[in-house]
Amino acid sequence: MSSEKSEAIVLRAVPWSETSFVVTLFTRDFGRVSAIAKGARRLKSPFESSLDLLAKSHVVFIHKGHDTLDLLTEAKLSRRFRSGQIALLPLYCGYYVAELLLSLTEDHQKLNDLFEICDQTLIDLDSGFSPPELVLRFEMQLLRVLGHLPTFHLCASCGNPVQSHGSGQDTRLGIAAGGVLCPECLPGQRHVLRITAPVLEYLMEYATQPWEQMPTSIEPECRGELRFVMERFISNLADKRLRLTDFLEELKR
Repeated sequence: MSSEKSEAIVLRAVPWSETSFVVTLFTRDFGRVSAIAKGARRLKSPFESSLDLLAKSHVVFIHKGHDTLDLLTEAKLSRRFRSGQIALLPLYCGYYVAELLLSLTEDHQKLNDLFEICDQTLIDLDSGFSPPELVLRFEMQLLRVLGHLPTFHLCASCGNPVQSHGSGQDTRLGIAAGGVLCPECLPGQRHVLRITAPVLEYLMEYATQPWEQMPTSIEPECRGELRFVMERFISNLADKRLRLTDFLEELKR
């Protein structure tokens, strides 16, 4: 078994024994990795603060196999997540990013683009940029990379074009169907939301703009509806309501 090296962001650290943690890392080269960090709970730990939540570190680990935890042998801190020094909301947004990755990705699923998106989101939160825009950008780009982005122009049920959204009329978004629905396909559909034209425009824009581009500012009157749509869509994908959702009420204002 050879050692693997990568940059990693710490998503979770759970006590495993009196001296060790089981850590979940999101790595640049190997996707999500779950590993035992032996000795990480000791006062003079060889890992020091490199395994703090959302810290970015250079790690070395031994891949044991699909049914066995990997073994983390080295971790050197590159950057701490410091949003807690700004305010609680950006701190909770960072925790929400971690929960999304824990809930919607799989171990050793290589997602190089997603690592960059996660890394830049945490940097921007630390830099004091507006959390509502950063969270929506991360959510939409996460859905795009994972192949779960809603359809916006074609009916998610029949595949036919849906009428233009520029008329000011509300659109029906099928949460279970995975996108907009035409009038003919609405009967019998489950978990259908009525969304206004401005909110649909934000969703489409955030889904298509380059992730490194600073996102367009969201008008306060649209934030509540956007959060409601994203909470329902992501809860359906994850098959549960994410725990950090309850801490992000301020994003709706």
